[in-house]
Amino acid sequence: MEIEKIQDSSEISAFMDVIKSAWNTDSALNGFKDTIHSMAYHGGFVLAAYDNSEIVGISFSYPGYRHGKTYLYSHMTGVISDKKYSGVGYMLKKKQMELAREYGYDLIAWTFDPMMSLNAYFNINKLGAFSRTYIDNFYGEMHDGINAGLPTDRLVAEWYINDDYDRSYDNVQYINFIDASQFIVSFNLNNLGSTIGLKIFPDFISLKNYDIKKALEIKLQYRDILKRLFNSGYVIINFEKLTSSYILKKNYKLKQENIFL
Repeated sequence: MEIEKIQDSSEISAFMDVIKSAWNTDSALNGFKDTIHSMAYHGGFVLAAYDNSEIVGISFSYPGYRHGKTYLYSHMTGVISDKKYSGVGYMLKKKQMELAREYGYDLIAWTFDPMMSLNAYFNINKLGAFSRTYIDNFYGEMHDGINAGLPTDRLVAEWYINDDYDRSYDNVQYINFIDASQFIVSFNLNNLGSTIGLKIFPDFISLKNYDIKKALEIKLQYRDILKRLFNSGYVIINFEKLTSSYILKKNYKLKQENIFL
């Protein structure tokens, strides 16, 4: 497997097939190829993962700027369905990190769906990103196989690529906000300790496919819970795959003030 930085528009054309496979969408992508090509030409990083001569994964990012801080914004990283969870995405993100360091960035940011446990594990646990910002319906209505029918709420991932933070934790207060009937139970911030484990569905897509009304209800409840936790000073520092839980610490200090509010 090779990861290459590309600019050639003919190679970028192959990205469209990867996007369709990764996001299970046949939505119109007219003009998207030109946008990616422009990103590559004007300082963005457009990466392709090649398996022999076939592009099996893509990633593209571009400079971001908020509240006086310049960073790299990673807009999209995807892998064809046959290669998902095979390490290709990790290789793409590591190459992105190497390039970001070469160009003087110390922060890479992106967004992800808070209910997707595998993405949460990859972003928070494997890569080492943090999150402390929740954005309601970030993209508006979408019609692909993953997002259709639900608000596109997102967590902002902050990946500090030059820093080594202490992520150790103990005395976790695990909280399952979903009872046997899949309803959120009452939530009281006053009963929480300094380190909590917030459990989410291990497979939210299956729940959505089975009962989209219930999936929407639960997603909106988690919107409220996570926003209240962030507003109270909690930061997501880890994600436990075994318990399908976000690990949040109160008043955890990052080097950068939150520029994503």
